Amino acid sequence: MKLQVAFALLLFALVAVASFCCWAFGGRWFPSEPALYAACAIVFLGFGGIALLPGIPRERRHPFRFSVAFAVGFLAYAVLWSVFWFSLPTTFGEVLGSFLGIFALVAILSKGCRLEIAFLPAVGLVFLFHTLGYYAGDFLYYALQGRGPRPMQPDWQPQTIRTVARLSWGVFYGLGLGAGILALFQARPSRVDKPSTQI
Repeated sequence: MKLQVAFALLLFALVAVASFCCWAFGGRWFPSEPALYAACAIVFLGFGGIALLPGIPRERRHPFRFSVAFAVGFLAYAVLWSVFWFSLPTTFGEVLGSFLGIFALVAILSKGCRLEIAFLPAVGLVFLFHTLGYYAGDFLYYALQGRGPRPMQPDWQPQTIRTVARLSWGVFYGLGLGAGILALFQARPSRVDKPSTQI
């Protein structure tokens, strides 16, 4: 099963890179930042669930149900993140939007896939992986461009540096979010014993 999880994680990272290609190569084709973000989200909506399927345990692998739940959940995540980012374009807005978005994503996945999980710990788990991946990508994005606490000086053309920096962010973002979702499905079911009604 570990090989299937690693394969799914790799596929999801590739989907993330394809999504970030909209930013890396096609930014000038979109009339506004919201349109660019929408294009990036569409790639995840179409291919994200399919990419993760190989890493879902067989007993929980219902392809149509999972793909629909992922698409709806990711759409909710993307909308919430965008609303808070555009309303509060600061780290606070970014983190708050991502937390509420992950909350919605996990709620929809757990309901749509009928997962028996401890909900708040599950949200914390996915949010942790998502945040690690997102900010690792953010760190590398700035470092490759000679900015941030650990600047690099690659001997490349400026356009190449920008493109690689953007795609690198996509790799880490995909690895983080993908690992969080796959960990959610690998977790053992959480069952709450009902109190006995016998005297």
